[in-house]
Amino acid sequence: MTIKAVMFDLGNTLVYSYPEVTFQRILAEQGVAKPLDEVTNALMRGNAEFDIEKHEGLSAHEFYTRWNIVHLKQLGLRGPKARKLAGTIASQWWKYAEFHLYPDVRATLLKLKKMGLKLGIITGGFEEDIDMIVPRTRLDGLFDVKVGVNATGRRKPDPKAFKHALNQLELEPIEVIFVGDNLKADYEGA
Repeated sequence: MTIKAVMFDLGNTLVYSYPEVTFQRILAEQGVAKPLDEVTNALMRGNAEFDIEKHEGLSAHEFYTRWNIVHLKQLGLRGPKARKLAGTIASQWWKYAEFHLYPDVRATLLKLKKMGLKLGIITGGFEEDIDMIVPRTRLDGLFDVKVGVNATGRRKPDPKAFKHALNQLELEPIEVIFVGDNLKADYEGA
């Protein structure tokens, strides 16, 4: 069988960012000054605590608001003011977030496209995230399919996201290569 498509994870595969810097910038804009190392540690602890599966099915804004609440708690911020701040962070995220392509990503994608291969993104993020990141990194127009968690209601490694992308492209698994950065979510899922 011939390879007809290459699918990619998005974050930490095609692009990278510094969410701790974005989080710190928004906090500062809201009058909450925290050192970067404290924010970084809070995000690491919060990520370990946050149960993603408990929050599946939420809108992107509500998901990220709840995600932010957990991280603000790690910074010692609680109560109604923290809830309001969490919503503000979710609303302001794209104003402050910066995303960068890894070296050679654009050239590689263009080469794959030139070879006649279909390209896709399957991410554990929301389709709204894809729609914000892809144009900012000048990757718009390169992907034949983009699948976020809201397409199936399930996150990788659940095979539904992969099957959804395959159905969109009308391909069989043996015809597709998946490239990611996480053994469990990307390799086992694919």
